[in-house]
Amino acid sequence: MNIAITGPVGSGAAAAAPAFQAPPPAAAPAVSAAEDKVTISAAAQEVPQPISVQVLALHNQGQSVPQIATQLAISPSAVQSYLGTPPAAAK
Repeated sequence: MNIAITGPVGSGAAAAAPAFQAPPPAAAPAVSAAEDKVTISAAAQEVPQPISVQVLALHNQGQSVPQIATQLAISPSAVQSYLGTPPAAAK
């Protein structure tokens, strides 16, 4: 890629402004189908997820509302709120 830099030339200057040439872009590394794994560092794995994400993940794993509430130390009504389900009617 060539980019020309132009501008006013001072009086008495006979030469035009030199052209600026950007370096060629770095080639992207070749990736084979066998290399499509993602490795997450230990520090990145320790980043806590928001409660709402944790609730949905545990629910998708088949855990009940009381189990999720106990595990995350929140109330069952909070779990139901995160799931978008109405709280159980009081009897």
